[in-house]
Amino acid sequence: MKRISIFLFLSVLSHLLVAATASADPRMETNKNFCHFILDPLNTDNEIFAAGCDSVITVVEEVTAAVNALGQCEEGNYVASGHAMVKKVVPPEAAPLASGSALLLTSDMSDTPCTMVESNGRAYQSKAWQSTITVEPYKKGLLEVRYELFCKEGRR
Repeated sequence: MKRISIFLFLSVLSHLLVAATASADPRMETNKNFCHFILDPLNTDNEIFAAGCDSVITVVEEVTAAVNALGQCEEGNYVASGHAMVKKVVPPEAAPLASGSALLLTSDMSDTPCTMVESNGRAYQSKAWQSTITVEPYKKGLLEVRYELFCKEGRR
């Protein structure tokens, strides 16, 4: 039983942790399929890296009537919104919060923008985001941790 617990802990830990050189911000990347979920709005280095978050980033072009000096239309402004959610089952030692608790963080609590990177590598930064982490009992002493991140009105 102890070996199974150790194996489970190490496999979950390997799914949660990504390279330590990644940026410290609420973040979702489509190509690399990972996200950052911060735990402290004042210290964004205190964060969780989650692989397999399957983010969805929607980009729309704002139509403007701007014309440059040569009479050509300028490149449009693009605005992105994104959502990422991942659930992980972990032992209590690997959970970021106590069982039955939740953490809600918003852009009102931090000057750090949310970064959304779409599949072509374009990055959009949003000053309007919300991150939620909830921890609930699962089975056999394990916990289910749900990480969710919403970013809206992101600009290049």
